Formats: sequence, C-alpha cells, structure tokens
Amino acid sequence: MLAKRDGEVVGWAGVTGGELIVQAESNATSALLEWAVGVAQNTALRIAVYNGDEVLRTLVLEAGFTRLPSDEPLVGMFRSATVEKPVLPDGYRIRSMHDGEEAERVAVHRASWHPATLPWPEDDLLAHTISQDATSRFTAAHFEQVRQTWLHNQQLDLVVEAPDGTLVACCTAWWDAATGCAEIEPLGVIPEHRRKGLASALCMEVCTQVARRGGNQVFINTWPRDDYPAPAATYLAIGFVVTRRGSVYHRPAQ
Repeated sequence: MLAKRDGEVVGWAGVTGGELIVQAESNATSALLEWAVGVAQNTALRIAVYNGDEVLRTLVLEAGFTRLPSDEPLVGMFRSATVEKPVLPDGYRIRSMHDGEEAERVAVHRASWHPATLPWPEDDLLAHTISQDATSRFTAAHFEQVRQTWLHNQQLDLVVEAPDGTLVACCTAWWDAATGCAEIEPLGVIPEHRRKGLASALCMEVCTQVARRGGNQVFINTWPRDDYPAPAATYLAIGFVVTRRGSVYHRPAQ
C-alpha cells in the first residue's frame, strides 16, 4: 500500500501474515497503520519500530501493541564509508557486473546460497539435516525484478572475477544519496572460493564506492548469531559495529 501526496510517494505499508511494515512521513503513518492492521485482520501482529520514528511508536502503543520482555532489540551492523584498498588474492578482481552476464550472475548467487553448503557451525545439528537437493529460490526472473527496483545501480552490482575469468562472488549495494548510506544485500561467495578474503574485499569496495559518492555509512542487516556466526564475524573483523536500530512490538490475536 502506497501513500501519496501531490503525486509523490510519502509512505508505504506491507503485510505478510501477521508481520506489518509501515514506513512513512508522519502525516501518512496513521492511515497506513490502520490499513495494515485491517488487512491482517484478527491474527497476532508484529511490527518493527525504528529509532527516531516516535509517531509510529505512539500509534502502535495506542493500537494495543506492547513489547515482550523476551524480545531482543532490532540491531544491524554499520561501518563508516571510507576509501579503502580491497585486498584480493593474486589474479582476482572486483568489478561491476556487465550487460549479458545476468545468467552467470544468477548462477553465482544460487551457488553462494546453496543451503547445504552455507558456512554453518560444524556442531550445528540442524545444518546436517539439510538436503543436498535443496536450492536457492533466486531465479533469473527474481534478478530481473531486482534490476528494475528503485535504487538499483548496476555499477554497484559487484562481482569478483577469478583468475580463469569466471565469477565466484557477488554483492549488491543499495546506495541512497538522500541518507548518505548504502545497504549491502545480499553478499555471497561460492564454496570453492571462500576463506580467501573475498567477502571482506567486496565490503571494502562498497565502502570506497559510497565514500566517493559523498556518503558516510554502509549498513548490513545482520548481527552476531550463535547459529550462523560466520558472516557477522567477517564484518566485525573489518570494522562494522553492531548498532541498535529499534524495537519490535506485538499485539495478540483479537
């Protein structure tokens, strides 16, 4: 659901099951929240409220939402955007994806996110039950949707090219000049080329690209997790800092 004023989008809301998302200018927040709650009907509801959005926080409290004592805060990982020199193994290079490489770009993503070969902890029992036949849901059609999305910039759709010319890692940076921040989402390295510093190098390249565009921050929507620690450990090692972003509010089924 979009909210517009004088033809310009001033907010939006979405509903997936009982998960509500509302992001809007203050004068559009109330109508969008009311719409989202109505669409979700009588299910148990959950909504994230980010730091600084006191209008939405007040409205969700008035609508009967509360915080659960067991809830952890919403966090993410941020790093200053600085000009860096990515360190790569000999023969590897980072560049933007080229036109005509869409199929290979999708293949790299799918190989990087093959469920059974993700860098799970060795003692994770659940990881050992994942079928080798399980695959990523990312397809050429999904990638085309990504490329048509507002803020997508092919110059910031980065790949790592191996010495033999094949693509072995990928990373999309979503740069927003209005906020001076870019989000990395997603980033993946195919199993055969992990532990070479490629993920770190991609992050450093994004920091450089953002700094050169006048930005100040790079964001990754993850955090240290016991069940999947490898990504956050990489980001912490190159200067990303875990930062509280907000809180989750709940309302029971009515």
